[in-house]
Amino acid sequence: MFSVIIAAHDQSDVIERCLRSILAGAEPDEMEVIVVAHACRDDTATRARAFGEPVRVLEVDSRSKAEALNRGDEDASCFPRMYIDPDIIVEIEALRRVAAILADGSAVLAAAPEAEFDYAGRSPVVQSFYKVWSSLPFFTENLIGAGFYAMSRQGRARFGKFPELIGEDAFVRLTVAPHERRSARGSSFRITPPRSLRGVVERMTKVRAGKAELHAKFPELLKNETTRPRRSLRIIAERPDLWVHAPVYLGVMGLAKLAAGLRRVSGAGR
Repeated sequence: MFSVIIAAHDQSDVIERCLRSILAGAEPDEMEVIVVAHACRDDTATRARAFGEPVRVLEVDSRSKAEALNRGDEDASCFPRMYIDPDIIVEIEALRRVAAILADGSAVLAAAPEAEFDYAGRSPVVQSFYKVWSSLPFFTENLIGAGFYAMSRQGRARFGKFPELIGEDAFVRLTVAPHERRSARGSSFRITPPRSLRGVVERMTKVRAGKAELHAKFPELLKNETTRPRRSLRIIAERPDLWVHAPVYLGVMGLAKLAAGLRRVSGAGR
């Protein structure tokens, strides 16, 4: 048996899709699913509660995702433990493969399926950005994060409560060494990119701001970082198939870097 924790803030438009994908084909008592609806002004909790067992719904007043994850942890009863964003689509077989990788006694402490992208309705420029981004080490070398990460009992013991961070998934990834994390090859979860290039810039700004915050608060975790800007540029330069898409990628990341810097200077909140 394993636990799935979903922190959801005003996600009534996607929570049912997420839960249907997880529950389809699941065996009785195979998992527990905990939806933490935090500071919701919509009917996220009602929609999730309608699924019944094995879904349990907790409602908390705080908008903090960290507090929602910690509340879900307090209610969860088993390991491995999977943390899934409500806009993610992932099927039960992928969860089973991840659970098998993280079985007690395994040297792997954190895992996730491979990521794939749903480009339906997305413009060519949005697709260009993600074609480059998904070709870089963050995705190709044992991706942990981007909406899905799972930890074994031993992995989750690496830290106490989730800290208040913009990017808690990056924090989780760096609490384990590169050889302690693994992608479940042959299984996947689906990411839906923003519809507009502006949305991509906003998402990458949050990623850049989260990385800067993480490095400032937890510099000791940098030893586990394998994704370096120069390395990414070298990969792009060595891949002719990426050259046509590279201007979009580099432009977005440049704008995101600038916006994240301005955000830090102004002290803008999450």
